[in-house]
Amino acid sequence: LQPPPWVAVPPADLDASMLEVHPIVIPLLHNIGQLQYRRGDIRLAMETYSLALRHARRMYGGRHPHVASALNCLGVLHYHDANSSDESEDAKTSEVVATTTSVNKDSSSISNSDDNKNQQQQQQQHSSTNKAMDLFQQALSIRIKSLGHNHVDVATALNNIGRIHVQLDEFDQALGYYEDALRIRREVLGPDSLDYAATAFNAGQSFHQKGELTRAAELYHEFLRVALMKFGHGHRDVAVVLSGIAQIHQEKREHDKALELYDASLCAGRAALGEDHSEIAMLLNRMGNFHFERERLDDALRCYKRGLRIERRVLPPDHPNIVVTLSNLGEIHRQRGEWDEAAKMYGDCLDILRAKHDNKDHGDVASTLSTIGLIHDQRGDTCLSLHYLQDALLMRRRLVGSEHLDVSATLVYIGTILYRKSVSSVAMELFSESLRIRKAALGDDHRDVAFVLYNIALVHQQRGCHEEAIESYSETLRIEKLVLGKNHRDVSMTLFKLGEVNKAAGDLEEALKCFKDSLAVERSLSSSSSSPAISANVNRTAADAGHRYQQQATSGGSDPAAMARALNEIGNLHLARGDVVPMMQAFNEASRLYRTAGLSPNNVIVSGALYALEVSCPAAAPAA
Repeated sequence: LQPPPWVAVPPADLDASMLEVHPIVIPLLHNIGQLQYRRGDIRLAMETYSLALRHARRMYGGRHPHVASALNCLGVLHYHDANSSDESEDAKTSEVVATTTSVNKDSSSISNSDDNKNQQQQQQQHSSTNKAMDLFQQALSIRIKSLGHNHVDVATALNNIGRIHVQLDEFDQALGYYEDALRIRREVLGPDSLDYAATAFNAGQSFHQKGELTRAAELYHEFLRVALMKFGHGHRDVAVVLSGIAQIHQEKREHDKALELYDASLCAGRAALGEDHSEIAMLLNRMGNFHFERERLDDALRCYKRGLRIERRVLPPDHPNIVVTLSNLGEIHRQRGEWDEAAKMYGDCLDILRAKHDNKDHGDVASTLSTIGLIHDQRGDTCLSLHYLQDALLMRRRLVGSEHLDVSATLVYIGTILYRKSVSSVAMELFSESLRIRKAALGDDHRDVAFVLYNIALVHQQRGCHEEAIESYSETLRIEKLVLGKNHRDVSMTLFKLGEVNKAAGDLEEALKCFKDSLAVERSLSSSSSSPAISANVNRTAADAGHRYQQQATSGGSDPAAMARALNEIGNLHLARGDVVPMMQAFNEASRLYRTAGLSPNNVIVSGALYALEVSCPAAAPAA
């Protein structure tokens, strides 16, 4: 959008003091800049507002409201310039509330939530964010001096400074500015004005981020009241705030109310935007996340698929939202054990990412290669799994060097597969390299270090190196108790493996102690949870204590199969000692718990000889 022919736009290098302009040109330039901003042409709008700023300073001096208005509008543009890449990348987790303002020279009060940051973009965003803050503060200073503390234009500047603090995750500072802006707008414009409602929404977002859900809900409802009054039910802003209120109920675990509000948000969004709109797809994905968290995978799958269909119709084929939705679909298929479908979804992600990055190395490509490798491992195709994981490893080394934690994780994945294939020497080399990287990056007493030590202990156990296995498991246990506490599922798993190794080494007393300690942890977790926990490895067999790619087990929840395994081993140790009564008690309880876990009681494995019977009734004794 170009200025009309009767507005002379000088070259950038021409001194504004050489021009003679009529006072009406400044508000006209503001309106032109606002139109350019609304069309998304941030750079051209910056040029227009910069011209307006030069004219205003020349005609009125540096402390005039026209100067403040131009500074404020430039601040808005720099804010959006800092977030221009985030707005596409974070569309799954952020929303924009569009509100009109009563000041036609100010582009708007900022009321959009783009809180998630991409680490790779932070450095280039920093400059624009700082520039926006400086411009807003200049505007605020001029407006207070020229208009007084209780003017609506002062409230606009306060609102926008608050938004910058939100962008910096400084929510307490943001709320200080928002509350001042809210007071001014309520007193001057009244509680039914859209500007008042917009600041209420922004303040609500900050309280939401701080976890103060009750106050956040109050402010969201205040915005909703005004939006319904001004727009009716079928408006985009109504859809946005209903979604925010639904999130609060979701976080409070008020699931029925949350679902009711998500449905209302979807209806409002469709009435305002139609079915084929990116924000409808975003809302469907949010509803998919809601169902996914509740383990309602069929409902989640339905929402994600509907969102994907819309995104493919309205977004460019390489849009990041499509990649996110495909990943969500892939994860559901993965959790359901539908490996072919999962591999297809992630394969589509990989194709999009490779095309987007011109087949060059990129972190997202490496992560997707790794995920596909793990899926092929789960479907039993070891060769294809190693192919993808090795590609991911090489790419990550090229991108971040050999000392990065992502490299360490991929080494663990590959080592795990080789361990299961009994290629223990290579697996040990990979685990040892991963351990070295993690200790250097995280220190000795970190949970991720314990993960690798556990896998190293497994390799020693596989090789029959009992002393080394006990040493590695013991160090794993020390770190886990230090970091996670004594009652954690990972502590139970490590105690169980220590029991196995001590039993194999012939130290039955220590083995019995370890199995009993493991059982005690499981019983403690069971008593603290009213519902069964989802196993970290859905394919884990009853006889397997579980191998760790990365630490994924839950800290709480009942796992009857884990208790049954421990009792089974306790029973066998009592069998070896000739303790018949506790042996039978342990086996009977193990059988019952296997049934509770949905497994056959035949999973109880009786091993060893009854030592006391051999002594009292030797094989050569005469028959009674």
